[in-house]
Amino acid sequence: MMLTSVATSEISVPRVSRVGRRSTTHSMVPLVVIDVTVPGTSSALARRALHAALGEDLRLYVVTVDRLRECIVIRIEVISRSLDEVIGLLTVALERATLGRAHASMVRAPRAD
Repeated sequence: MMLTSVATSEISVPRVSRVGRRSTTHSMVPLVVIDVTVPGTSSALARRALHAALGEDLRLYVVTVDRLRECIVIRIEVISRSLDEVIGLLTVALERATLGRAHASMVRAPRAD
C-alpha cells in the first residue's frame, strides 16, 4: 500500500493571530541600553556600584579598557526601568562617570521560573 499526501481546499485549519497570542501570554517592559565611561583600569568598583544601584534588572558588559586614557567603557542593559530612572540612578551611583549613547525600547518580560 502506498500513501500519498494530497492538498485540498476542503480542509480548513483554524489560525490564531500571532499578535493575539503574544499580547495575552507576555507583558511588555522597558529596556534601556546605555554606554557608561568610568575612570580607572579595573571595572570592579563600578560593577559593584552598578549592581547595588540597579539590582537584578542589570546586565553589564565591559566593552573597552583604555589603559592609555585610564578609563573603561561599560555597556549597561536594564530591564523594567525607564530611561529617566536609569540615568538618575547612574548619576548617584557613579559620581565620575560619563554617560554615552542611550537607547530605550520595549521587550517581552523575562519569564519567572
